[in-house]
Amino acid sequence: MHVQGFRNLSLSLLILIALSLLIAPTAFSHDINMGGSKWYLGKNHIQSAIELDSSLFTQIRGIKDGGYDLDSLTNVQLRELTTGIIQPYINEKLSVFVNDQSYPVKVDRLERDGALWTIWLGVSDISFDQPYKVEIDYRLLFEETSNNHVNIAFFYFSDANDDWVFDHNQPDLQNTFEPGNTVREFSVESKTLWSSIYTFLVLGIKHILIGFDHIAFLVALIVIGLPFKEVIKIITSFTVAHSITLLLAAMQVISLNSRFIESVIALSICYIALENMLAKQVNYRWLAAFVFGLIHGFGFAGVLQEFIAGKSNLVLSVVSFNVGVELGQLIIFFILLPVLHLLRNKFETRRITAYASIVIFILGLIWLVERVFNLQMVSF
Repeated sequence: MHVQGFRNLSLSLLILIALSLLIAPTAFSHDINMGGSKWYLGKNHIQSAIELDSSLFTQIRGIKDGGYDLDSLTNVQLRELTTGIIQPYINEKLSVFVNDQSYPVKVDRLERDGALWTIWLGVSDISFDQPYKVEIDYRLLFEETSNNHVNIAFFYFSDANDDWVFDHNQPDLQNTFEPGNTVREFSVESKTLWSSIYTFLVLGIKHILIGFDHIAFLVALIVIGLPFKEVIKIITSFTVAHSITLLLAAMQVISLNSRFIESVIALSICYIALENMLAKQVNYRWLAAFVFGLIHGFGFAGVLQEFIAGKSNLVLSVVSFNVGVELGQLIIFFILLPVLHLLRNKFETRRITAYASIVIFILGLIWLVERVFNLQMVSF
């Protein structure tokens, strides 16, 4: 291949890799700043528990500036943090309306369990007239995370006078608070099945689109020049494998170290890329997608495990999530396949495979070093 042809191929490959990465917003793989919340609507009050891991909780405005050592807070400092930082922040970022009337939201207490912080909230003296309308405006952490925060909310309706009674029953309603969808309005007659499906369907799509390592792995699988039918088999095999390990991890049947899982995911990318470059003939790519998909599925499990409300809706959530993953993968491939087709009309398939695999191998190696040695070398 002469120099000009080499330059054209290199430029085309750069465009291909850029398309595979830039179809999603800039974020580190799996780092989508996710939180969860549970909302209990009793006879005349609302209670809520907003759950954030330590990395998110410390981003709340005022915590870092206040110089708090969250690992060794005294009772006095905890009360000061609750009343002086969290309560004003909640006043600004969270609003609750019942039948169009605004109600103050009080921070009852802060709790910490390992790396998980829970902000307990209460709204009292509410006049719930049947049927009633509730509107929640959630704007926590959007500014601090550059609009990269998602909160999965579960709602429970009851006529009881008692306090929080969450016991992993099926939620009456689910919702995802995120930039562009900060307000949730509902009534007690709200239906739950389609809401639950939609919540995890969208989450699955989003998670695969910002999972740059997943995208690199899938591109490595198909860049060798496969017919469309084989590509569909690979996508489906990868998703089925996700479903198995995600379900097992969510049920806590299997629990693996997250750092180990992320390292093996990076290693799988390197392996497929090397196979592309060194093997004369590659067979049974769908099987490789399934085997490594089992490992990649654990990467998703760490995101969802804290936010699936009990085993009664776990299967529905996992199935919906994986359908979303499948749709997200189809979006990726419907963008990439025409680009690959155009490249093959101009360049030899073997050269396209070789150069693309070199780029993917380098990315996988960087991720592997980062995850094994707990470094950050790139921002995606």
